[in-house]
Order: sequence, then C-alpha cells, then structure tokens
Amino acid sequence: MKRLLLLLLLSITSTTFIYAKNNENILLNAFHKNGITKCDKFIKKHMRLKDSFNVFISKHDDGIDGPSTEVSIVTIYGTKGNTIKFDDSYIQTAKNCALHSRSVATKIGSCDSIINPSKWFRTSPMPNKDYTAYKNKQGFDLYAKELVVGGSKVCIMEASMRIKEFEKGKEPKRR
Repeated sequence: MKRLLLLLLLSITSTTFIYAKNNENILLNAFHKNGITKCDKFIKKHMRLKDSFNVFISKHDDGIDGPSTEVSIVTIYGTKGNTIKFDDSYIQTAKNCALHSRSVATKIGSCDSIINPSKWFRTSPMPNKDYTAYKNKQGFDLYAKELVVGGSKVCIMEASMRIKEFEKGKEPKRR
C-alpha cells in the first residue's frame, strides 16, 4: 500500500512538473517570437506559473530610450473573491534584462483583516480618499481600497516593483 501511495504521489508530482515545464516553454517561446531572446534565465526566475491561470501577451514597439524590446504579460489566477492579476513588463536592452511588475489582488473581507499589520505599516491613511498607503520592511509600497459589494466587504490591493538584472561585472555600486 505504501509503495502504491508513493508511486501515485511520484506520478502526480511528475505530471505537475511536466505541466509546469510545458507552460514555461510555451511562455518562453512567446517571448522569443516577440523579440526577447536573451533573458530566459531572468524570465524563468520571475515568471508566475500556477494552476488555473490566464495569460495575455503583448509587445511594445520602440524602446523608451534607445534600442530595447518590451513584452508585457498579464497573468490572472485564483478564484472568485480571491483573485490576483499581475501585469509584468519584461524589457530587454543590449546589456540588461528588467521587469516592471504591477499587481492587483482582490480578496473578500475588510482590508484591516487581510493586511497583516506586522508586515505592512500605514504610511498615509488618506481619510478623504478611497485608498490607504502601506509600506513593508523591504520598502515595497501597497495601496489598498475597501469596497462593499453585495453586502460583503472586498479589499483591493495594488502594488508595483522594478527588478533589473545587470550584465556580469556591470552591477551598480551599493551606497
């Protein structure tokens, strides 16, 4: 019985791994078709593959300041009342790979019950606005807005971050 259970567990794990690898390859091929060909390791490190997700890919022509390729991928996963949407823009320049990630999470419940005060502290309550600003120890900003939908409280949380991978030996000096 233990061997059968172990074999079943191993089979499920292998199937999940193959599924994830296939999705990873499909997404990398989509990036390649859109011109991002030198950032595979960086993309794999930051890609968000989960069960039950939808992906939308678009390319932005012309670099912001010089030759670059930017491809955006919107990933939405979760269930009704507990959904997160990531809008990730991967940018490949001649020397670097970068990611600008924006996220919106929707969860049923009050923001006070969902946002952990030991991890996030309020930086600006903004009583005359719909949003409250938070920051965590790593310096990430979070903006939360509470709504009442069908008699239930819903917390909408928005965040943004930038990550850059530098060419080896070209990393900026720490201050």
